[in-house]
Amino acid sequence: MDTLTFGIQRLIHLDLKGAPPKLAYFEKFFPFVKELGATGLLIEWEDTFPFLQELIHIGGLSNSAQTSCAPYTIEEAKQLLELAADCGLTVVPLIQTFGHLEYVLKHVQWRHLREVEAYPSSICPSHGETMALIRTMVKQMIAFHSNLQYIHIGADEVWHLGLCATCSKRLLTAKHGKASIYLDHITEVAQHIKENFPHLKVIVWDDMLRSIDANVLQEYYVGSLVEPMVWHYNNSETFRLGASLWDKYGNIFPNIWVASAFKGATSSCQVVPIHKHHVSNHEAWLSDLSLHASKITNLRGITFTGWSR
Repeated sequence: MDTLTFGIQRLIHLDLKGAPPKLAYFEKFFPFVKELGATGLLIEWEDTFPFLQELIHIGGLSNSAQTSCAPYTIEEAKQLLELAADCGLTVVPLIQTFGHLEYVLKHVQWRHLREVEAYPSSICPSHGETMALIRTMVKQMIAFHSNLQYIHIGADEVWHLGLCATCSKRLLTAKHGKASIYLDHITEVAQHIKENFPHLKVIVWDDMLRSIDANVLQEYYVGSLVEPMVWHYNNSETFRLGASLWDKYGNIFPNIWVASAFKGATSSCQVVPIHKHHVSNHEAWLSDLSLHASKITNLRGITFTGWSR
């Protein structure tokens, strides 16, 4: 068994889209996780983020959010980041740019950008207004955070892809079918970030990449644009990634992240975390990483995800 030199980053995922904690909680939580060995936070703000100007309706400063006692004012959101900095915790913001955009596409103003009209989860990558929206969201997110090294652009579980009239037409000539549409979109997002914020490294969830042939990924130069965060939340009995995945990623990506789950990811109706399941998930990760250590060029680190809903 090869010895795995684990990355220095150990991120705690804050899923603020479900019952976001008060600052008083973070005042205790951040020192606690720092003492346990955490090096940073993966913050998924979603609709708690204080978007401004044309995006004000999708975030924590919207009229509806203010009426229902929005979780964070601009000052409180900044204070959250200051609390993290005081504990020496690196912050990596996560902003969805393809799937899981319900908090944006549920609004009438952006409804026309849905891939499937009945479902607000996935944005249409072929619509002329999509990239402008994504760029504005990314710009505001980056501007709000200081001293960023990484940004996570999500792009997981794009359940509706290649289904609208425009995307269906694109599929007729797309060299690699839906894979082309997916890769066209995420590489455009990543290239925009690289060109405008060259100091930032771009992270993406890996699940949509798993089924795409290695040669196709190479054709799109994905390895030079993004760093995959390989997520798997199953227990040891059903934990399956396989040597072929690590072979493929090892040949394409110079840097790789992984993600486990310390809560959530078991059922949409789960109230209390199933401790046995999550312990087993981490045991499975340790086993799998040790088994395939030689295939991973550089393991940046791990994110301990904690899903709120």
